[in-house]
Amino acid sequence: MARTFFRIGATAYGGPAIVAQIREVVVLDKKWVSEGEFAESLAFAQMLPGPVAVLTAAHLGWRLHGGTGTAVALVAYVAPSFLLMLALSAAYFRFEGLPVVTKAFRGLGAAVVAIVAQSILSMTRPAIKNWQGLAIAAGAAVAFFAGANTLLVLAAAALAGVLVGLVWRSSENGAGAPDSHALESATANRGYRKTLLVTTGVALAFVVALLASGLVSPLFPALGMTMAKINLLAFGGGYTAIALMFHDVVNNTAHAWLTSKEFIDGLALGQITPGPVIITATFIGYRVGGLAGAIFATVCIFLPSSLLLVLIAPHFARVRHLAAVQSAVSGLLAAFIAMLLYVLAAVAKIAFIGPWDVVLAAAAFAVLRLRVNVVWVVLGATAVALAFMR
Repeated sequence: MARTFFRIGATAYGGPAIVAQIREVVVLDKKWVSEGEFAESLAFAQMLPGPVAVLTAAHLGWRLHGGTGTAVALVAYVAPSFLLMLALSAAYFRFEGLPVVTKAFRGLGAAVVAIVAQSILSMTRPAIKNWQGLAIAAGAAVAFFAGANTLLVLAAAALAGVLVGLVWRSSENGAGAPDSHALESATANRGYRKTLLVTTGVALAFVVALLASGLVSPLFPALGMTMAKINLLAFGGGYTAIALMFHDVVNNTAHAWLTSKEFIDGLALGQITPGPVIITATFIGYRVGGLAGAIFATVCIFLPSSLLLVLIAPHFARVRHLAAVQSAVSGLLAAFIAMLLYVLAAVAKIAFIGPWDVVLAAAAFAVLRLRVNVVWVVLGATAVALAFMR
């Protein structure tokens, strides 16, 4: 299993494409799970905060070998992108001042603008399904551009989503009944008490590690808590985490660890590595604390939602049908669209040095709309910048 998920993590690009590749391997090739079981794992991953492909892999590991399977699948899947991002981060912070590097990242910046714009477009339809969702997104956008506290805006959006559900959709949501084929099957209660004890122990050890990390660097406790918070709030996939990262590591007055330019460059590197886009956390961690910071930030950006997965997995059939949960997530997703709009404006302000940057970003966006793999778009934009920009 470890070899299989390592191979997927080393070769898969783009969230939906990664999910499709996981399905091809574990359902069609290995035949570890059925189509229905894979669909349940994917539905569960979409309900939780964090990157969908990572959580799908983690839940498939849970299906196959419980909590141990989750850990093995998660580490094996993330390892290739972590190692590559670690090498790229070290090279970036050593050579970022060279003219050729500056030129290359100018093209990458234009590509990032296109990628964020494309992510907004692709996420808007499933995230905003009615005028109530549009109203929540509009209110959140005003708040973000006015400089309001991110957590307060997200909390207000979640509450608004719940209120909308109570007023307009309570009768519809209440009609759903748990699927008899969902996860509360043979494995639902098997060894759950042991799983609960082990998971609680890991969570407590994680909290202790967060507090003790200050002995390594005074910046590490804040770094770890920031990454854990981002992970637990990132409903809707990797790009919602990217929006949260921008607010917390660039705009945060208490710890602005990266400049806007560095963040754009780190996000661009995250696009050319396989696996999840939130591996950008490795870049941030390296900037804050070198190798130790990179490892620490990476653990903190993936571990919390994985622990949540192991705890909730046996009860998924009940949780997925809770109207309050569905409504709160709907409100959060609408707010994340607003947050991505804010990030797009901030990224474009830095990336657009001249008119040709706008042209390159528009061209990259058009190519992305044709469903060309994002890696080729990023590499193409870099090549154009190296060849034609001054």
